[in-house]
Amino acid sequence: MSEKKPVEFNVFGKSQVLPIRPESSKTKDVIMLESTILFAKRGYEAVSIRDIAAAIKMKPSSLYNHFSGKEALFEAVLNHAEDLYLLYFKYLEEMLSRAQTLSEVLDILNREPAKMSNDFTCYAFSLILTEQFRDRHCAKILNETFLDYSTSFMKQVLDRCIEKGLAFPFDTHTVASLLMHSTLICINLRVHEYLDHRPPIDFEAHFRGIKHMIMSLAGLEGPGLQQQPPPPAPGEPAPEGDDRSRPRRKPRDQEP
Repeated sequence: MSEKKPVEFNVFGKSQVLPIRPESSKTKDVIMLESTILFAKRGYEAVSIRDIAAAIKMKPSSLYNHFSGKEALFEAVLNHAEDLYLLYFKYLEEMLSRAQTLSEVLDILNREPAKMSNDFTCYAFSLILTEQFRDRHCAKILNETFLDYSTSFMKQVLDRCIEKGLAFPFDTHTVASLLMHSTLICINLRVHEYLDHRPPIDFEAHFRGIKHMIMSLAGLEGPGLQQQPPPPAPGEPAPEGDDRSRPRRKPRDQEP
C-alpha cells in the first residue's frame, strides 16, 4: 500500500499540510474541487465527466488519467472531505488543550469552524447533505462523522470542563448537540453566501447568544454573576464567602 502524500489544502483558512489520497497532484486537487462544486450545485446525477472536464478546461480523456470515472471521483471527494473533517478535530483538540476557562473553550468551539470554511469544505458539506438520500456513503458520513462523532467530541470537551471545576454540572449532551447543529447550519449558510444567495454570515453574532446561554447553564453568567471566577475543582475548598461549591437548592417545582 502506497503512503499518503502531503498536499497543501487551505482548510483552516491558512495554508496547512494535510493528507490526501495516494498519488496526489495539483491537477487532481483542481479536479476534486471543481467536481465538488458542480456536484453540489447540480446534483451528482446531473453532472458528467464532460461537464467537469469543461469546467477545468481539460479534455475528458485527460481526466481519466487521474480518475477511472465519475463514481471514483465522487468517492475520492467524499473520502477527502471526511479526512479533512476528522483532521480538523485534531487541530481543535490541540487548541482546546491550552484553554483555561469555559469561556475560552466556547470561543474555540464557536469561532474555529468559520476558519475552516473554504470552497472545498463548504461545497463538500452541501454535497453530502443533499446526496444523503441517494448515496449511502454520504448518509454514513453525515450521521456518523458530522453528527455523532462531532457531538461526542464536544460533549467530552464540556465534560472535562466540569471535571476540572470550570463550570457547574449541566446537560452536556444537549448543549453539545445544540453547538454541533448550529455549526453545521452556519456552514450550510456559508455555501449560500458563496452562491451569492445571501450577504456574508456573521458567525460572531450567531454564536454570541449561544455562548451566553451555555455560560448561564454553567452558572458562570447571568444577573449578578458576570465576571465571577469558576467554581472550585472537586475536592478543593471554596474561598471564604464563596458558597458556590455547595449543592444548589432545587427549584420548587422539582422538589418532592
